[in-house]
Amino acid sequence: MARATTRTSADPDLATLQAQVAEIGDQLGSLLTRAKQDGGALAEAELSQLQARVQAMMADMKDRGHEALVKVEDTVKEHPGTSLLTAFAAGALLTGLLMRR
Repeated sequence: MARATTRTSADPDLATLQAQVAEIGDQLGSLLTRAKQDGGALAEAELSQLQARVQAMMADMKDRGHEALVKVEDTVKEHPGTSLLTAFAAGALLTGLLMRR
């Protein structure tokens, strides 16, 4: 049950991250269009702002990844048997899928 809760709590974060990446892509497209029209100075300033946003997002993703890793480690410590069985089942499933190809 803890696994379903973790997945559910991560879904809004993933959706938010996808929306932010899409927004940055749109801004980059408009930046390139304006760069062709207005010249480089304005484009460089906006590109610098976009780079700062991407770096902030990367730092945030790194923090969230670390938090998720800590949660997984705690779950494995709390339920070692279930974790081992789950890992075995995932490995067997992956092996089966790869052997089909």
